[in-house]
Amino acid sequence: EGFELPEGNVKKGEKLFKKHCAQCHSIHPDNRITRTGATQLGPTLFNVYGRASGEAEIQNKVLIGGRAEGIVWTAAPLMNYMKNPRQTVQGNIQMNFRGIDDFQTRVDIVHYLKTLDWNNDKVAHPPEKTSGYIPIFPLNVISHYMSGDSK
Repeated sequence: EGFELPEGNVKKGEKLFKKHCAQCHSIHPDNRITRTGATQLGPTLFNVYGRASGEAEIQNKVLIGGRAEGIVWTAAPLMNYMKNPRQTVQGNIQMNFRGIDDFQTRVDIVHYLKTLDWNNDKVAHPPEKTSGYIPIFPLNVISHYMSGDSK
């Protein structure tokens, strides 16, 4: 690989993750979304560091385009993907995400992603979901069913 991840700030990375990634990605093993307004379109980023691309299930894979394939998510691929996802996979991706130009922002997010594993009790073992949990679906899914096209 040849890339050595520079020093970064995990706490800052957590805040930046919330700003750039948490709208569509969970940090929990069961891929739950705990933020208001989040849509859970992407795979969980729990235990992403060192994982092969395409291993984690995504909720809406039928509705949207391709996925990254043939990548092991370590520092260099994560940094490249966050900078320009389409260039990294050399094609379309399902995310509406143009990338993050700032190098240190990406470094801090990678340091945070490295903490999302079974050693992090807070994310590995979140409280049970309440029985009143209502999944949030993207507007295009809701309008499809409301317009009667679901038959």
